[in-house]
Amino acid sequence: MVPDELRHAPFLGREAVEKHLLTKGQLRSTVWVPLLRGVYVHRDVEVGADVRAQALSLRLRPGDVVAGRTAAWAHGAWVPAPGRPVPWEVTTSLTGSGRDNAVNRRRLTLRGSADWRGPIAGISVLDHDIIERGGVRLLSPVRTCFDLMRERGLVEAVVVADAFGWAGALDLLTLSVYAADRRRWPAVRQTRVALNLANAAARSPGESRLRMVMVLAGLPEPLVNVPLLDDRDVVLGIPDLTVLGSRQTVGAEYDGRYHEDDDQQGLDRRRENRVTAIGGMPLLRYDRTSVWSQRPAVLREVCALSGLRPRNDLEDADFRRPRPSRAW
Repeated sequence: MVPDELRHAPFLGREAVEKHLLTKGQLRSTVWVPLLRGVYVHRDVEVGADVRAQALSLRLRPGDVVAGRTAAWAHGAWVPAPGRPVPWEVTTSLTGSGRDNAVNRRRLTLRGSADWRGPIAGISVLDHDIIERGGVRLLSPVRTCFDLMRERGLVEAVVVADAFGWAGALDLLTLSVYAADRRRWPAVRQTRVALNLANAAARSPGESRLRMVMVLAGLPEPLVNVPLLDDRDVVLGIPDLTVLGSRQTVGAEYDGRYHEDDDQQGLDRRRENRVTAIGGMPLLRYDRTSVWSQRPAVLREVCALSGLRPRNDLEDADFRRPRPSRAW
């Protein structure tokens, strides 16, 4: 049963139950997608920027500013694991009012507020940390990305910058200017290093982490998501990373959870066969275990095929994971 008033927009599950539109059992069915804790939407609704703003407006209190991963989700740069609601992270200005128990991130020094008209659209990102979208106050994409990077280790900071760049939520050069303007802020030095390593062509966090294994070891910067063509300019595949070696060029793939699907595995095999047999490029495949606990093995295999040699020892501290409550 799908009531018409719940079919097209987000709603509070508690209110739907109180109005006898749904039962608690019906709300747990796969028809309804949890967006935020207590906020749901019909599975056929496309969750774009407007829908995300509507969902946020159902939970915001006066004085709250959406921050952290919640703001990253609002800007289209991050999504939680399938089936999990978006965590609720809000803040207020140091000079603003609001009860401390309404804020689950520390208060921030915030500059200015402006209506949102897009990543550029006449708004100076150096002067406006708060934007308004659909009546919702949230940190701007630049300030959101900047704060998330500063609270993470080097590699995870690169992951965040890559995600915002790939989503088109901001321009990485603009973010570099923003960071340079705040060079005395805590953790900015490492953030600026991470920005020099970021690449807006990266399509997933795992892909970014795999790239950092190679880059921080001193291998040449891999090409990111560049198509491999045959002699008739037909695309054979698009490796996540292409390592230009002294002996031969090597492709590297990061296999996330969606690669476990049977249909996807079939597509992966066909692509790998085309890349190897027709394109003549070996393709190495890695997963989250490879990145988190088998980095030396990754380097040995890439170097054995490419003819390259690592110039630096990898530092475990650079790959430090954020605590679970801040996981990306």
